[in-house]
Amino acid sequence: LHEALAGQRMPFGESTPFILIARCHVKQDCLAAYLEAAEVADKAVKESEPGMLHHTFDQDPTDPLAFTWSEVYKDDASLLFHLTNPPLVKFVEQHGEMGDDFSVEIYGTIAPATKEACNALPFPVKYFDTKFGYSRVA
Repeated sequence: LHEALAGQRMPFGESTPFILIARCHVKQDCLAAYLEAAEVADKAVKESEPGMLHHTFDQDPTDPLAFTWSEVYKDDASLLFHLTNPPLVKFVEQHGEMGDDFSVEIYGTIAPATKEACNALPFPVKYFDTKFGYSRVA
């Protein structure tokens, strides 16, 4: 039965959607400026990245200085574009000045070359490869 089901599974990889969660923490005296920088980055991403299907900046309910970027990408190419998009590069630089923690989790299978690009980022990235399931995002 397991082998029969395996043949029916959706193939996941570089051309399928996936979720990225970026957790960040802001220095207390930088909160207002950080929120402004995050909003500018969000608007720029919306205008320049059609492969970003979902992009929100969510506040932690117990720590007013902790936030999460919740992102859904169309495919690996969309993430690779995001990583080099000038508004995002600028925001990452600003985070370096105003933030004190940043980490990324990727939920879904991405190609080894995409993982290699992510591993070059200046913060930790953890990968959760898909074992099974489906996606209606497209």
